[in-house]
Amino acid sequence: RKALENGDTLKDEINLGELFDNFLRQKRTAEKEYNTIRRYDSLIRCYLKPKFGHMQAKQLKPLHLTNTYNDWKENGRDGKPVSGKTVRHAHDLLRNILNWGVRKDLLSRNVAKSVENDDLPKVVNPKPIALTDQQLRKLLETALNPSSRSLKRGYLSAEPWFHPAVAFAAYMGTRRGETLAVHWRDVDFDKNEVKIQWSLTEAMDFKNTKTDQTRTLTMPPSLRDILEAHRERQDEERRFMGKGYKDQDLVFARVDGSPIDPWNFGEAVTACIERAKVTDEHLTLHNLRDTHGSLCVKAGVPIEVISKRLGHSNILVTAKRYLDVQDRDAEAAAAFGKLVG
Repeated sequence: RKALENGDTLKDEINLGELFDNFLRQKRTAEKEYNTIRRYDSLIRCYLKPKFGHMQAKQLKPLHLTNTYNDWKENGRDGKPVSGKTVRHAHDLLRNILNWGVRKDLLSRNVAKSVENDDLPKVVNPKPIALTDQQLRKLLETALNPSSRSLKRGYLSAEPWFHPAVAFAAYMGTRRGETLAVHWRDVDFDKNEVKIQWSLTEAMDFKNTKTDQTRTLTMPPSLRDILEAHRERQDEERRFMGKGYKDQDLVFARVDGSPIDPWNFGEAVTACIERAKVTDEHLTLHNLRDTHGSLCVKAGVPIEVISKRLGHSNILVTAKRYLDVQDRDAEAAAAFGKLVG
């Protein structure tokens, strides 16, 4: 009582909602990446605070966690299903927050450490959905010819950079932020190569790629033709805008030269896929990356080459994601039979 009267905080007396806020505030001060902070904020606001924010740390028991995780998995949240992956992300963040509280001498122990891996829902990784070569051609044709409604209302899909950007993402297998961060100085038309070394975040900042590595990719001839024609159109825009052009040397930029918002680009591509009616599946911009990987597998490109092209951290990531996309078992059986007889 004396400690509380003097304004001192005893271990485990802190309200968990306050602990969550303090943790998030410290991470913002430490200048964590924008996407990381946004993910923390979303998980705390949507999952952790509503369930545990009203409790004192000393009240939290492992059973509270496992019961909550089971409820999320079985009944969802606010009527929406919650995947096992999201539940595990929320648990990992809670464990990190409680660890932080222990280090700050606010907590005596980390209750989340008592939750065994078997108590958490299993994560079912969905198989990547990829377009066929015919479907991809149809999509690119749709991107090249915006609808009259898009033209009339000035949607992103009607801007001259949209088709080249979609084609670049499909032909090169680049991530969303990587596509929008390519500069003209990264493009070498003589060598037919492009350096992928930056990524544009939703905070509109340029950072290193996901693996902090620069990779040099060869352009297919058809993409080179698209980019050369796009550069000529962009030069015309630059001359027309004059001093009003915000030249940042970006390959894909708005009419005034400013960067393109990654989220808006992703939404525009999703809408374009739906308009193209190439599949009944719900696809996003990331599925163009899956398409690139799976078509390379289908073409017989070695998996280590595909891994390097996609910028994966290691070859196991590539193998796990794409080797099952195309069924090569019949080919293996035929090849073995040919050798052995």
